[in-house]
Amino acid sequence: MSGSVVGSIIQAGTVQGGVHLHQVVPKGWPLPAPAQLLPPRPYFADRTAELERLIQVSDAVTGSGDPATVVISGVGGVGKTSLGLAWLNRVREHFPDGQLYSNLRGFSGADPVTPGEPLGYFLRSLGVPPDVVPSDLGEQAALFRSLTAGRRLIIMLDGAASAAQVRPMFPGHGPTLVLVTSRRRLPGLALDGASFLPLGPLDEDGAVQLLDRMLGGVRTRAEPAATRSLAALCGRLPLALCTSAARLAIRGNWPISRVVGELADERGRLASLSHGDEGEISVRLVFDVTYRDLPADAARLYRLLSVHPGVHFDVSDAAAVVDSSTEQVAGPLETLADANLVEEEPDGRHRFHDLARLHARDMANREETEDSRVRAFERLLESRLGIAVAADRTVIPGRWHLGRHYEAASAASFTDTADALDWLERELPNLVDMVTTAHDLGLHREVWELCEAMWGLFTFRKHYASWIRTHEAGAASASALGDPRAEARMLEALASAHLNLRDFRTAADLSVRALQLEREAGHARGEAVALECLGVARLATDDIAGAIDAFNRAREIQGEIGIERGVAMMTRRLGEALARDGRTSEAIDHLSRALGYFDEQGDDYNRARILMGIAGALAAEGRLRDAGDRLSSALEAATRAGARHEQGNAHLALARLARHDGDADSEHAHLEQAHAVFEALGAPQATETRDRLAEIGSRDGGAERPRVIPDR
Repeated sequence: MSGSVVGSIIQAGTVQGGVHLHQVVPKGWPLPAPAQLLPPRPYFADRTAELERLIQVSDAVTGSGDPATVVISGVGGVGKTSLGLAWLNRVREHFPDGQLYSNLRGFSGADPVTPGEPLGYFLRSLGVPPDVVPSDLGEQAALFRSLTAGRRLIIMLDGAASAAQVRPMFPGHGPTLVLVTSRRRLPGLALDGASFLPLGPLDEDGAVQLLDRMLGGVRTRAEPAATRSLAALCGRLPLALCTSAARLAIRGNWPISRVVGELADERGRLASLSHGDEGEISVRLVFDVTYRDLPADAARLYRLLSVHPGVHFDVSDAAAVVDSSTEQVAGPLETLADANLVEEEPDGRHRFHDLARLHARDMANREETEDSRVRAFERLLESRLGIAVAADRTVIPGRWHLGRHYEAASAASFTDTADALDWLERELPNLVDMVTTAHDLGLHREVWELCEAMWGLFTFRKHYASWIRTHEAGAASASALGDPRAEARMLEALASAHLNLRDFRTAADLSVRALQLEREAGHARGEAVALECLGVARLATDDIAGAIDAFNRAREIQGEIGIERGVAMMTRRLGEALARDGRTSEAIDHLSRALGYFDEQGDDYNRARILMGIAGALAAEGRLRDAGDRLSSALEAATRAGARHEQGNAHLALARLARHDGDADSEHAHLEQAHAVFEALGAPQATETRDRLAEIGSRDGGAERPRVIPDR
């Protein structure tokens, strides 16, 4: 037999029986250390005392090896994130295992992110494949603690709404530095050992220093009194100071006193503001006068960009909301960036500061009609939908679909599957927000169409919580439209999610509802899909006869409408069901026919799964040598496909076969290799392999055997 080794070190004792080991580095593994920390802000001033205190905290972590959590709190615009980034970028070299960052949107005007979203992102960043990221928040948190224990990591949780939001993202014990920023003090985190740094406005000298850096010392020294007045009128808040200084920076002929006069003229309006933090009132005042100074096209863009429900937007989004071209909108967008009203991210996308978004939304409510705001969102939604469809079409080119945009040409293009998946994954939070907003606005057709466009992402990278949330909205929207084919499509996608989650009862119920809708609509291809989902659910709950019936009918339908791949998949499903029913000869025949099709297609993933099914049936007939040959071929196919989970399954099956054959050394070698894979994936089979290895070790009194030590 031959096998593949995950890891770089093999320690062998006496090996018998022709076992051959070679190292394989699975596709995409190992990942580099995550480096998600944003760069330090260019205009950071003062905060010397705060930085010294924070550096003492990080020095203690690197010296003791114990974790530390710091909460920086303060009003909006006071510079919490800037201080945190200045600190963490200064000490990042002492944390070589990487930096994780998430904007939790606690005060953005949109819904705060749920802990499962950044946790899932963190797990994937640390090398956990998307298809094995747990859907349950508790399981995600436990796996995250296991992966981070003992690592020298930085974790920045920016804009937290509550202690409950951040607590699941705390790492395992080790030299990890966690920074939480929030407008609230979050005293509940004291129970977790956090230390707290309340942040107030800059002192006068610090505020003047910030203006010096942005405007140049020559200019501020020429008007020292006006400079200090500007600092006072901005409440010495960094955001307000930067916004005012940005106006002056791009107007070199303006005296500082001009902006001071504008702000002073607005003081009467402050008396009418009876709520909000003092700092927020100051920022609002600065935003008002900055907005009033914008050219008309930039002011309209600023207002209408507020209909975007997500955090980040790009130039195509900006063009869509004002019904313009990307070339025409580039200038107004640059004007907003120059005025410090939007911020450009390192990846080329833009974002509002939380308070700027709220101000822009207020301006839109004042100066745009409701119809104008809704139409801007509709244009944005159509633009995003077109790009998402282009990405999905790249991920799964031959997949059937119902949505309009699949037949239309798209300006968006992607180089390959990985490029398209990466775009979909990066934009997933925005897409989820758009589904929710569109559903609330009654844009029901666009809701289910956008859900359909996310199918490739959910198939390859799971994201179970977002999958279920979006498709429940999609099913509700399709139902509201009275479109049975679209509703069935959403229910089938939901059934697939629940099958992945091993919630087979729910999956069966959803499949039955979808099947009824497909039959009522006379939609044969959809009926076959619903039958396949139902058959898988039945097989998992030991209704073998019901599963065979469903797969047979689905295969008949696929044959009637001429879908070769569908016929092959149902032939494979039938082989699996027949094997479960003990009809091994029929099972091998069905699986072999399916294998012929996928051999021709060069589909190594399905080849590996089918070969393991054939091996199981052969083993049940006592043909152990033939079963071993098929498993070795399955392992090779899974390795070529980069299907690490299937590699582990093949090693586990080879270990069971060796145990049946009485080959203890080979069993141990394959168990070690299976365990290395499953442990790296955080898969539940890691427990089975670990327990069996412990049983063997106990039985043999700890005798030395071949073992694999995985890379860390």
